Amino acid sequence: MSPFNRMFGGRSPAPVHVRYQDGEPVEFQRRPMRRGSRFLITDVRDRWIEESPWPFPSPMPVGGDRMRCWRVVARSADEPYAPAHEFVLRMRAGPGVWDLVRVAE
Repeated sequence: MSPFNRMFGGRSPAPVHVRYQDGEPVEFQRRPMRRGSRFLITDVRDRWIEESPWPFPSPMPVGGDRMRCWRVVARSADEPYAPAHEFVLRMRAGPGVWDLVRVAE
């Protein structure tokens, strides 16, 4: 654990690597890679776009950050018979920058 993480806490939401086909996520893996961290998406429940305001004052009316979001049902690739869980995947404006939030049950 780095001194930065001890001082300020871990990052939330968790960073992930997502594999997708035809614009839809099909699999994700938490980073850093660890055992039991790969999930297969079995269902996409909802899709939406979130817009967050620009994070600092600016004289230009810049739009801010647009995130494509998916509410998905996924199960662990290592434990295929375990119950599936709901997650929210968010893809930020930059390609390949994803966040993962587990939905409370």
